[in-house]
Amino acid sequence: MSIDAKRRLASAAFVALLILSVFWPSPIVTTNQLCCHAALPIDDLSFLGREAPAWDVVFWCITGIFALALLQDAHEFRDVVQEFRATRLRIGMMTAAAVLGAATAVALIWIYVDSPVTEWSERIASDEVQNWIRIANRFGGGMNPVMIIGFFLLAGLAYGWERWVGYAIRMTLAGAAGGVLVQLLKFAVGRTRPELWLGPFHHARASASSFPSGHTVGAFALAGVLILSSDSKTMRIVAALLAFSVALSRVLAFRHWTSDVTASAAIGIIVAAMIQGRK
Repeated sequence: MSIDAKRRLASAAFVALLILSVFWPSPIVTTNQLCCHAALPIDDLSFLGREAPAWDVVFWCITGIFALALLQDAHEFRDVVQEFRATRLRIGMMTAAAVLGAATAVALIWIYVDSPVTEWSERIASDEVQNWIRIANRFGGGMNPVMIIGFFLLAGLAYGWERWVGYAIRMTLAGAAGGVLVQLLKFAVGRTRPELWLGPFHHARASASSFPSGHTVGAFALAGVLILSSDSKTMRIVAALLAFSVALSRVLAFRHWTSDVTASAAIGIIVAAMIQGRK
C-alpha cells in the first residue's frame, strides 16, 4: 500500500474514532437495550470521561490500538524536535491591528448584539436544538482536542508528513497559550453567564465567569492552525465549520454571550497566527 493510501486510510479511521467519541457510550447503551437489559450507570446523555469514566475503557482500548498501529510506522522522532525548534512566536503590526479590530468588534457586539441573540436563542429552544448542542459541546470539550493533536503528531511521524507534525506542535502551543489567556481574562472580567437570562432555576453556577469561552478559544486555536497553514481547502473548510459549530453551541446553550464567543474566536485565530513554523 502506498504512503498516500495509508494516509487516507488513517485519516478515515481517525474521523470514525472522533465520531465515536462524540456519541460514546451510545453503542454500549444500545447493545444493552437490545440484548442484555442490565442496569447501567450510564445512558445516552453520559459524556466521555465525565459521568462514568470506568465505562470508557472500551473506547480508550480502541484508541490505544489505533495509536499503536500508527506508532508501528513511526521512525523519525527527530522531526518533532526539528519542528519544535523551527517554531517561532511572531508579533508584528498586523497582530496589533488584529487585536484592536477584534476588541472594537467585541465591544460593539457586547452593546448591540448580545441581548437580541440571546432572545433569539430562547425562542428557538427545542429538543432538537438541545440534541445538536450536546453533540457540538462534546466535540469541543473533553479529550477530543488532545486526540486531534495526537493524531496529527503520530500520523505525521508514521507517514513522513512533516507538515502534520508541525500542525500538532503549533496546535499544542496555540491551545496552551489560549488557555492561559482565557483564565486571565475570566478572572479580570468576571462576567455573569447568560444562564441568568432564564431565571435562577436554570442557572448552574453563579461563580462561573462567562468571558471568554474556553471551548471556543480551544476550537479556534486548533482550527486556526489548519485554516492558516493547510494546503487542503477541504481541511480548512471543515476546521472552520467545526470551530464555528462549537462557538454557536455555547451561545444556544446559554453558557456564553455572542461577544464572549466572538472574542474567543479572535483569541484563538490570533494566537494561531502568532505561532509560526517552517513553510
